[in-house]
Amino acid sequence: MKKFYFATLLIMFLATPALLAQDDKDSLTTSKTEVDRYPSFKGFVTNKFWDNWEISIGGGVGTAMNGGNDPGDIGKRLGYFGEISITKWLHPVVGFRGELQGGVYTNFTDNLTKMTWPNFLLHGDIMVNLSNWIGGYKENRVYYAVPYIGIGYFASNFTEATRSVNGYPTTMGCIAATYGLLNKFRVSPSVDINLELEGMVGMADANPALNANRGLYLNGLNASVGVTYRFGKRDFERGAAGYTPEAIKALKQEAENAAIAAKETEQTLGDQLADAKEAAAAAEQRVKEAESQLAEANAEVEALRNQQALDAATPEEMVFFDFAMAVLTPADKIRLDVLASKIKAGPADYVYTITGYADFNTGEKAKNTALAEKRARVVNDYLVSLGVPASQLTYKGAGADEQPFSSEGNQTVIIK
Repeated sequence: MKKFYFATLLIMFLATPALLAQDDKDSLTTSKTEVDRYPSFKGFVTNKFWDNWEISIGGGVGTAMNGGNDPGDIGKRLGYFGEISITKWLHPVVGFRGELQGGVYTNFTDNLTKMTWPNFLLHGDIMVNLSNWIGGYKENRVYYAVPYIGIGYFASNFTEATRSVNGYPTTMGCIAATYGLLNKFRVSPSVDINLELEGMVGMADANPALNANRGLYLNGLNASVGVTYRFGKRDFERGAAGYTPEAIKALKQEAENAAIAAKETEQTLGDQLADAKEAAAAAEQRVKEAESQLAEANAEVEALRNQQALDAATPEEMVFFDFAMAVLTPADKIRLDVLASKIKAGPADYVYTITGYADFNTGEKAKNTALAEKRARVVNDYLVSLGVPASQLTYKGAGADEQPFSSEGNQTVIIK
């Protein structure tokens, strides 16, 4: 029987790479500098406490062995058990499980008295989703191989029936190590079917079927079938799929360079305006017939001056956000502090429009639309907190057909 269990475990582990390969058919080839479309550890937003939980129930058969020195027919030493567990996945690869198992094992004493003895095992395990680790996280994967190790408390001999057979008056118990392979087959977004192969190692003294030739350790081998219900937020959220931090930083630097170039252009226009004034004065002195033209030029100059004064009193600003984020950085807040001072010093009747954008090249359209509005609202609320009258501000989120840039960098807010 021991050889059968070990052979079954070996077959499952050897089959895991082939089962994982079925999920790699639509993987994307990426360069070393890009973020994988299906990452294993990197690129995920930390999930909340109530996200990614699972509760499972199941049952199966098992046997307990005392170092190979077990009297009696091995076919008559099978027992049965039930189990219930709850698992929290902190990450697509790593999770923790707490499980309670209860059932009976069957062994023979030295005089070949058959003893069916109840037991329970309460243990906690560290779970590793090998499919997500090797094959990359994918929401539509069907098979998951999840090896685990853990530790818990194993107890037996807590009924009068077993105590009367072995003459030992108290409960037997020990610290036990657990290990195994959980095979999960996803049948719907919320339900998995489980096939689990589990081993347990404890002290031989926890076996109430007394046997003088038993070894030092008690080995339990179990096989079970069960069902899992997944609740809370079931999938994991990627933080910056398709973008590296360096690419985002480069986009921000590009925006800052564009702002500097705009200021230089504004200075050039000012110099051109001064030259236009001098030319108009010279034309007024040279030709009387040019008075009408000079009047028109003066009107244009005045309009340009008024526009410049309005532009100076009504500044514009642009704030870039990290992918899928709507949180202001310290640098963003400094720029908004300066903008708030300019707004409060400008015309009190001028209304600024705050428009939020999102990158619609990735993610769901509805979520991106909501993210665009949330970014605009975050900027609006921060300016109001700095004393800018709410009546001078209006905000909105732009849709997929209103993007400021043609390719990348649309995770931004523009105030004007």
